[in-house]
Parts: sequence; structure tokens; C-alpha cells
Amino acid sequence: MSTPVQHDRRSALVKAATEIVSEAGFRGASVKAITGRAGMSAGLLYSYATDADELLTEVFRRCAGQELAHVAEAVEEAGPGGSSAQLTALIDAFTGRALRGRRLAWSLLVEPVGKAIEAERLTYRLSYASLLIDIVERGIAEGDFPEQDARVTAAGIVGAISEALTGPLSPLPPIDTHDANIGRDETRLVSSIHTLCMRAVGAGAAHTTQQRSEE
Repeated sequence: MSTPVQHDRRSALVKAATEIVSEAGFRGASVKAITGRAGMSAGLLYSYATDADELLTEVFRRCAGQELAHVAEAVEEAGPGGSSAQLTALIDAFTGRALRGRRLAWSLLVEPVGKAIEAERLTYRLSYASLLIDIVERGIAEGDFPEQDARVTAAGIVGAISEALTGPLSPLPPIDTHDANIGRDETRLVSSIHTLCMRAVGAGAAHTTQQRSEE
């Protein structure tokens, strides 16, 4: 059991590491950088954590958990509007927060990391997929979306949103001018993601299919 002093110092290290990751990514969060930000000597980190990877895994878990909570809250609030409204809320919350905190979003979504953080990343991808499975299954049940494998659709949407944001969020120079233009035009980017996701779930297609069957 940790003492209050140990708890405070570990919290200071986590706070310092979180600030660095938000500014420079996990790559910038070296032991020297973290302890320097926290006002400690480098060797003290090992008194409060096994190593930097343990500390950074906690940073990832906390930051990713906060982002997931915000998205889940937006989806729940959109519930009365139906499945399409919930999908729209998920896209808006996810992309909006990512574009407002680009460096942190890049680090959480795609920055190359170690095995421990990558395992956490997979866990949170599955959590987002679970939110989407519920939305798609509701849409199918209520006749808003056509019959489909909700798990496959959800996994595809999670991957599509992450991939669509990879270029615009990247701190690296764009490969070509097209990538640069998309990254600057946030409205166009989010609109394109909306269109892609609505097509993926077949929004509107269920009603079209029903009309054809009645004719």
C-alpha cells in the first residue's frame, strides 16, 4: 500500500507524462523528460513505477478512457433520436475531439508504441466497436438499417474512421497536397466520414428495400 507521499509523486509523474504525450507523443515521453517536467531526478521514477512503459500505459489508459466516456455519453444523449442520430453523435464526438486535440489523438490512435500500449489500444478499439454494434443492431431491429452482420460493420467503421483521420492528424508532413487539403478542411473531412459511415450501415437502404418488396 502506497503512502500519501508516494501517491502524490506518482500522480505528478502521470500528470507530467500526460502533458508530454499531448504535446509530443509517446516518443517524446522519455524518463528524463517526464521526471524533468515533474521536478524530480530521473532515478526517482523507478521508485514509483517499474519503468517508463508502465507509466505511459497508465497515461494511455486514462486518456483513452476519457475519450471513450465522452463518446459514449454523446451516443446515449442521442438515443431518443434513433440509431442514425446515435451514429451521427458518435462520429461528431469522436472526430470533433480528435481534431481539437490532434497530437493526443494521433498518439492514442496510430503512433507506433510498445506491446503494452498496443494491447490497451486494441481494448479501446473493441470498446468503440461495442458501441457501434449496439447502434447497428438497434437500427436493424427498428427497420432503419438493412439486415447485416453488426460486428463486421462495427469493426469496419472503427477502422475506417481511424484511417480517415490518420493523415489529417499526423504531425508528419503530408505525402501530397491532397492529404494536406483534406487535413485543413475539417468540415469536408467530417462530412465525408459521415457519408462513408451512413453508407456502411445502409442508412435509408432498409426503407428502399421495403418499398421495392411492396411494389
